[in-house]
Amino acid sequence: MKRNFKVWAVAGGPYSREELEDAYYEEEYSDFPEEGNFLLLCNVEENKKLREEEFWFSTEEQAYKFKNYIDGRMEALEVSED
Repeated sequence: MKRNFKVWAVAGGPYSREELEDAYYEEEYSDFPEEGNFLLLCNVEENKKLREEEFWFSTEEQAYKFKNYIDGRMEALEVSED
């Protein structure tokens, strides 16, 4: 099923896996994706509803590149994924 959504803003991060493991050990963030080392929390619009969503990146450079791209836009980034 195809998913369409818009990323409006970065709400927090990037946070490293180590920071999150220390802060949330055995709590909400105890299950991390294997490939994710840096987390951005983003404000996402999907089906005309806003919510926060996690975006994981392998490197800090990738996370900051995405954050800077989103922060520098006047409009939301439209994403379609399968």
